[in-house]
Amino acid sequence: MTDTTRPTAGGLAFKVLLRVVVSAVVGSALLIVWIWAYRSGVLDRVVNETTLGGFILLVVIGLPVALVVSALLAGPVLWVLKVRPVWPIVLIGPVLLGVAHYFKLPEQFSGLGDRWTVLTLLAGASYGLAGLLTAPAMFRKR
Repeated sequence: MTDTTRPTAGGLAFKVLLRVVVSAVVGSALLIVWIWAYRSGVLDRVVNETTLGGFILLVVIGLPVALVVSALLAGPVLWVLKVRPVWPIVLIGPVLLGVAHYFKLPEQFSGLGDRWTVLTLLAGASYGLAGLLTAPAMFRKR
């Protein structure tokens, strides 16, 4: 027989809680970076100076590029913060944020603050929920 120590229920709960909190903080921080880029004028010039054809091109090419850049930024940060596995959170977090937009949750929570505050909170909630939903992946044997 092997003498392996089994983690306690409290230890597992702490690991899951840490996964959720770290994922939420990274998701919020990522959206804060995107908001900063938009409000500083970097993205604002691109969006405001497009024609309809350019806007369609921006949506078809720009949105997937933004999602890939977000995944490339969030993935290593979560990895450094010892959240494993990273890929489910990185893939599901933005999808959950998109679902929140689809159901118009930013308008429903507008009492919490301005638009940017609500979006930051929703990004944190979506990444945190992604961390919670994918927590069983961290218990798989390698």
